[in-house]
Amino acid sequence: MTFLRPLLRQVRSFHACRPQLARPPPVSVAAAAAAALTHGPLAKGLDAFRQTFGSKPLTATFTGNAETYAQALNEAQGLVTTNENKQLFDPAKLLGPELWELRGNLTKLLGSGHPFMNTMMTHFLCDDGQPVRPLLVLLMAQATTGGEITETQRRLAEITQMIHAASLLHDDVLEENGLGNKMAILAGDFLLARASLALAYLRNAETVELMATCIAHLVEGEFMDLVKKERNDLQYYLDQTDMKTASLIAQSCKGSAVLGGSDHAHHAYEFGRHFGVAYQLVEDVLDFTANKQFRTGAPVMFASETVPELEPLIERGLSQTGDHEQARLYVYQGGGLKKTLAMAESHCTSAIEAIKQVPASDARSALVQLSENLIRREK
Repeated sequence: MTFLRPLLRQVRSFHACRPQLARPPPVSVAAAAAAALTHGPLAKGLDAFRQTFGSKPLTATFTGNAETYAQALNEAQGLVTTNENKQLFDPAKLLGPELWELRGNLTKLLGSGHPFMNTMMTHFLCDDGQPVRPLLVLLMAQATTGGEITETQRRLAEITQMIHAASLLHDDVLEENGLGNKMAILAGDFLLARASLALAYLRNAETVELMATCIAHLVEGEFMDLVKKERNDLQYYLDQTDMKTASLIAQSCKGSAVLGGSDHAHHAYEFGRHFGVAYQLVEDVLDFTANKQFRTGAPVMFASETVPELEPLIERGLSQTGDHEQARLYVYQGGGLKKTLAMAESHCTSAIEAIKQVPASDARSALVQLSENLIRREK
């Protein structure tokens, strides 16, 4: 045993120090949040967001002579980004600790690599690379008050984006995009709850009423969308567009003017409503020409008015062989795309007339530019 004593002492010494070597250093809440920002799908979403909102190529010096929608968008963003970080808003700051808690809970349920995490963050953070709604809110703040954008107006821009993202998540359920109904609904509800809390912090009863109205309109528009599948009515579709798309833009633009104490709240609302309808009509054209899944949007509605053969195909859900190709041909023959763009241009003109009622400024010119170039939008 004597010769084993040195060896036993080494073993005891090893076991004594092993807990110290294995014990990780204490991790603070701030460090945990930082780790969440740098690892996993959430980090990818935030990185995509910051690239979308913070990178310099997305801003440009305002000239007032934009020839494309993308150029008009970049010039507009250059007017309202914050000086210190060149972002419209920071999602990490906006959602706070609840974002990390939500991310952690979803990760436990789904696994860190589950595609739903990316989908949820993409809806909220990226908005297809075009932060149109919060941008319009901030531009309207400048245009209607003629001064600096206030903190409450920036918060309203963030709230608008949260409500929009929640509606996209709920849309995924209705359109059966495979996200998992419960998860999509819970994520959308989470964003709506955060939006409601942020609205309360604004402490402005009129703005709260405006945004609550647009949330109600979104729900009503979703119900109309469900019924629409059984009918092919252009006016019904336009009413639905008012509810699902235009109302959020209109009410948030008006809310921005209200928060700034402006007398042009009505003009802000009219601009937002017409811009919102035009935006959706252009979206319908882009969806159709991109050869995506056939949707009964405005081009189909317009074409069915002059090509009666299209109606039976839509009623049977394009279920027979060759229906999709034939329906596309009928839409082109009926001038569906041309008529949709003509209506979009009419709404753009109405939006411009509304915003020209406010005093001249770069922000007003930026809103005019966006409206003038909207029908030339490419994505």
